[in-house]
Amino acid sequence: MSARPVIALIALGALLAGCGPSKPVGTAGLEWAYPVAAKTPSFTMPPGPFTAPGSARTATLAEVNDEKAPVDWFPGEHPPAPSIIGHEPKGGPMPCAACHNFDGHGFPGIADIGGLPAAYIVEQVRAFRSGDRKSAQLPDRQDTSEMIKVAKQVSDKDLAEAAAYFAALPRVERVKVVESDTAPATTPNQYGWLDVVPGKPAEPLSGRIIEVPADTLRTYMGDPHVGVVAYAPIGAVARGEALVQSGGPGGKPCRSCHGKDLKGQGPIPALAGRAPTYLTRMLWDIKTGARGGPSVEQMQGPAKSLTQDQIRDISAYLGSLKP
Repeated sequence: MSARPVIALIALGALLAGCGPSKPVGTAGLEWAYPVAAKTPSFTMPPGPFTAPGSARTATLAEVNDEKAPVDWFPGEHPPAPSIIGHEPKGGPMPCAACHNFDGHGFPGIADIGGLPAAYIVEQVRAFRSGDRKSAQLPDRQDTSEMIKVAKQVSDKDLAEAAAYFAALPRVERVKVVESDTAPATTPNQYGWLDVVPGKPAEPLSGRIIEVPADTLRTYMGDPHVGVVAYAPIGAVARGEALVQSGGPGGKPCRSCHGKDLKGQGPIPALAGRAPTYLTRMLWDIKTGARGGPSVEQMQGPAKSLTQDQIRDISAYLGSLKP
């Protein structure tokens, strides 16, 4: 065989290789949004017993730590929950409330799914199941890995019941965005969010968003009334608002799909009031191709043209809005 056909075959092979599914490209520069989970706990729970302000429930340390049957601190604040929400069936999957709480708004590093359209929730779980939804964090983000596991275990019946339950819940205000030059000193925990380090002085924000629980103990207890505080660079909210209104480099304003108040419309999810670090991860995952599927196809164009700083500012602005 002459050299020319060999070269042609090599070029064809390279072209075909490039046609395969895109691989996550990592998260360099966004370590604040993708904290690397520590191998050991960064926060030690006291021995208990525990009570949440306004709740009639008292829980032991073992009950608070039981992921198979998470504590429901405020059962009167939500409709009766399907079994899959609060109890792990034999052989799994982990119950939804173990991560998302009974109100759907979850822990600091977890998706806020309360009030999302049921069809959207079902589609996203199926995207985890099929491999369309991954994380740009390599080798994979812990919550993403857990959701992939859950998605492969959950039955379609349980999924439909859980989606209907969460879709019926109201959205609540849980994010406070504070513009600042500094933020509390933090350390990543084993769950993939940041914990405040007591006794350490504040640190320069240095272009990051630093998001921490408003109350660390109550957060680890699973108290759904506790939100997060997101420290963002000064001017980020105004810059983000301008990008959201104009559509940024892609020229497609967010309101054209997510509604004039950014609270969603039809099957399209709300953006207002979501945690900035979560929004940053989602935009970056979409931009890099780590997250795919039918519902995000129309987002891939606008996200592709955004820089990391623009994603940060957009996320800060959206987080500052009332849900």
